Amino acid sequence: MNQALLDYYAEAGEVTDLSRHAEFVAWLTDDIRALTQVVQGLLIHDGWLSGYETLRRPEQLYDTQIAFAADLLDKAIELDGRSPAIPRAPGQRVICCCREFATLLCAILRRKGVPARSRCGFATYLAWPGYYEDHWVCEYYSSAQGRWVLVDPQIDPLQQSMLKMDIDPLDVARNRFINAGEAWKLYRSGSVGGDRFGISCDPAPLGLETLYGPWFARGQLLRDFASLNKVETVPYLVRVEQNQTWDAWRLVGIPDTDVTGEDLALLDEVAEIAADGGCLNAIRGLYAAHGDLQVPAEILAQ
Repeated sequence: MNQALLDYYAEAGEVTDLSRHAEFVAWLTDDIRALTQVVQGLLIHDGWLSGYETLRRPEQLYDTQIAFAADLLDKAIELDGRSPAIPRAPGQRVICCCREFATLLCAILRRKGVPARSRCGFATYLAWPGYYEDHWVCEYYSSAQGRWVLVDPQIDPLQQSMLKMDIDPLDVARNRFINAGEAWKLYRSGSVGGDRFGISCDPAPLGLETLYGPWFARGQLLRDFASLNKVETVPYLVRVEQNQTWDAWRLVGIPDTDVTGEDLALLDEVAEIAADGGCLNAIRGLYAAHGDLQVPAEILAQ
């Protein structure tokens, strides 16, 4: 494995900077299972509140457009002043989504010098058969195993039991979580229809006819590539539910009918690089060279 690549992902970006929580993170064990449990003890997914028999309380919500990792720890301590290593009751956890679980674990690992990155893509274990469900996981490099390992820190014993999942959340198989580069390649090759990629919630309250389509796979690809460049933006629905749009990011916001042949060629190139994820020069170089790939400041504004 290229050492420059590992060194790059062992250091925090702006979103994953935990320097103000350095003492706490240094105190934590290096064990990935325990670190995942720490994250699960601080956060609760907004779609799973009823599963934990708890209600949405406004004070559990972070009050910014996008949560940086340090903000999540700040909010968790605001809700409960004890050590963040102590698991909170569901009603005392920060309400968020899969991206926050993945990104907080990624931030902790990076602070410990472990190469890690948040990956945006699709989980078949959360989808209806034949479909690909919007999801984020954490990917870290295991020096002991000599490979990148996918971890889904959102999936705790309750969720795994309720959904009867046949996965190991600490080592998710590559055919169960498909990064957005691989997903785009599946779509472009014709192996999977574009209408199979999206998120399975009611689109009507959002003023949409559907939450599936090539446009969704395209947005995931751009979000994943940005994350590979250590710019971990929010999932699609977060901005929509905040009555905001993705229009500032042209290649994410435009309809499929406005995507040009030149755009498709660029997206195909992005997909090849993102699917592999192993060439730092390609990841950094392509992102820097194309403004359409870069996350606009408006999307990152807190």
